[in-house]
Amino acid sequence: MQLPQRVLIGAVVVPALLAALGLASRPAEEAAPGHLVLAVRGSEIVLAGTAVSAVERQSVVDEVRTLTAAHRITDMITPDAGQRLPVPSAAAAALLGAVLDQGVTDFTGVVHQRRLTASARVADPERAGALSDALRRAVPGLRVDEDFTSD
Repeated sequence: MQLPQRVLIGAVVVPALLAALGLASRPAEEAAPGHLVLAVRGSEIVLAGTAVSAVERQSVVDEVRTLTAAHRITDMITPDAGQRLPVPSAAAAALLGAVLDQGVTDFTGVVHQRRLTASARVADPERAGALSDALRRAVPGLRVDEDFTSD
């Protein structure tokens, strides 16, 4: 077999056969947005959800750590190659920062599909309004659905 024939077979025929058999490599599909749970319980912050990589998971944990030294951070984010965090780590930290700045110690928020579903126990209706405004300012464009109760 001469060189031009080998080149033709190696460059055209073999990839075509592999593609026909489904053995050719395909580009990796982009990971879909997953979910992220942000919870504050007294002096503990809990992070749960899915991250596409350990780097993405560690990024959100590090961003949250910069907010407070007074809270213990429990990381329950699990790796899932098919699902990335629904917001950047800075946005997750901004949401928690808004909660902590308002002095809320009982908060749960779930971020999924550009929406935050939040519940919290606050001291009074004025604080509920302030928390609502702070969450909306923290991540512009994120829809916020809330259920705040006052003591």
